[in-house]
Amino acid sequence: MSHPTSRHFAALAFVGWYMMMPPNSTKLPHDVDPEVPLAHWFTVASFDTEEKCEKALADIQNSEQDPLTLDTKGKLARLHKQPPDPALAKARAINAACVESDDFRLKPGKK
Repeated sequence: MSHPTSRHFAALAFVGWYMMMPPNSTKLPHDVDPEVPLAHWFTVASFDTEEKCEKALADIQNSEQDPLTLDTKGKLARLHKQPPDPALAKARAINAACVESDDFRLKPGKK
């Protein structure tokens, strides 16, 4: 049986944090659907600590700024193409959350 190396422990010890937001509501205009399982939410940005994620989240929520502004890698480019919607931006900000990268709810089929 092989023994774990320090690299194995480093991989196991690293847990990042995601700022996530729910998808747009299919029933209400200018709103999001926070009841959708977390596996279907959008990852807006990644952080190496919970504190950094929570600070960025607080900044977004306090300014009612659309979390999409943190999508610096363009992974949500299709959402950027929508016309500006201040009410939707506010709903995204209010409902956004910081989630641990290894949260079991991020796996498809989990609630």
